[in-house]
Amino acid sequence: MNKTLIFALIAASLTSQAYAANWLPANGNDLVAQRALALPVPAGDFERKPVHFAWGLDPHAELRNAERFTAESREYWMQADAGELRRGLDIETTSPGALIRLSPADHQARVDLSMVRLSRGGEAIDARKAFAQSAGESQLREAGMDVSAGTAVLRLEPALGQGRFRLQLDQARGRYLVHVYEPDSPYRLDARANRANLLAGNRLEVTVAMRKADRPIATAELQGQLISPAGANYELRVTRAPDGSYSASATVPDEARSAPGLWEVQLLAGSVEGGRRIQRDVRTAVAIAQPTAKLANGYSFDSASLRLTVPLQVGSTGRYQVGATLYATGSDGIARPVSQAHGAAWLDAGSRQLSLAFDRAHVPGGYGAPYEVRFLELKDQTRLGTLETRERAARIAD
Repeated sequence: MNKTLIFALIAASLTSQAYAANWLPANGNDLVAQRALALPVPAGDFERKPVHFAWGLDPHAELRNAERFTAESREYWMQADAGELRRGLDIETTSPGALIRLSPADHQARVDLSMVRLSRGGEAIDARKAFAQSAGESQLREAGMDVSAGTAVLRLEPALGQGRFRLQLDQARGRYLVHVYEPDSPYRLDARANRANLLAGNRLEVTVAMRKADRPIATAELQGQLISPAGANYELRVTRAPDGSYSASATVPDEARSAPGLWEVQLLAGSVEGGRRIQRDVRTAVAIAQPTAKLANGYSFDSASLRLTVPLQVGSTGRYQVGATLYATGSDGIARPVSQAHGAAWLDAGSRQLSLAFDRAHVPGGYGAPYEVRFLELKDQTRLGTLETRERAARIAD
C-alpha cells in the first residue's frame, strides 16, 4: 500500500470519527418516558417526507427553559337556580367595584337588566346607585366578547364599598352561572403545576397558595379536579405541608389516549380573615400525552459533520420530531449556544433513529470541542404530544 493511500485512509478515519455514548442522567426538570406504548395511527392525512433544518445562534445570547406559569385569580364562580336568584343570592366582595357576570346555564335562562335588584343588610339599593355600569348580550357582543345568549355583566358602584350584597333577579328561569371578579382585591389564589407537559402515568403536582398582597394566608378549605379534553373529571388530593403551603396532586390517568388537547386543573379555595369570607377559584392547564416513543441509549455524534444521531424506541407508528441546541466551547473554556437543529420523519414501530444536522458554518472562530447537546426534545407530531425533554442531554469531549 503506497504512502498516499495510507495518509488518505488515516485522514478519512479522523474526519469521519464518531463519538458514541449514553445520554447524561436526567435532572428533576426533565420529562422522561419510561415506556413506549403501541397505539393506532390517528385518522387523517400526515406528512411522510423527512425534514431536517438548522440555524445559527448568537453565542452570547443566554438560553434557558421558560419559567413555570403561575395562574392567579381574583374571582370565583357559583351555580344558581331560578329560585335562589328570585329570593336573593349573597355575593361576598373584598374590594369596591366588583364585576358580576350572569350567564345562562340552560336554554330557559335569560338576564333582563331591568329585573336585576341589589340590596345590603336587608335594605334595597336604588338601581341608579347600585351599578356603575351594566351591559347586556348585544352590548357585550359589540365590544367583541363571545358570550352566550342572555348574558349580562354589571359593575357594583365603587362608592358602595365592599362586603356582602344580595343580588336578585326577578322572573328568573332555569339555571345560571354567576361569576364574581374583583380586579382591585388584595386577595388572590395562586396555582402552579410542577410541569407544563406530562405523560400518562406521571404524577401531577400543583402548588396552591391563597395570598393577601404577597403574604400567604391560611386556607380554610381547598378542593380541586383535573378535567380531560373529553370532559372526564378526576379528583385532586389536597395535602398541607409543614410550612403551611398546600399542594393538589393526582396520577395522570391513561385516558390521555383520548383526543389531543389541554387538560384543565380547577381549584376552589375559601378563607376567613377578620370575620370576612374570601372565596377564589383558579384554573390552569397542562398538556398530557401518551408515551408513544422514548429516547434510547447509544447516541452517536460525528465531530466532523456535527451530526447527532438520536436512537429511539418507537412503540406507535407515526411522525416524530427531535430538536436540540448545540453548545461549543470558546477560548475562555465556557460552552455557549452556536446552532439549533430539528429533524422529523415518519417512523414505524421498533428501534429507529432520527438525525440532527448542526451546521459547522454556525460555529464561530475560536469555538469547538468539547461540545454539549442541550434542550433536547422528542415530540409525537401525529398525536401532538411532547414525549421527552432533557436540559443537558450529552457532553462530547472530542
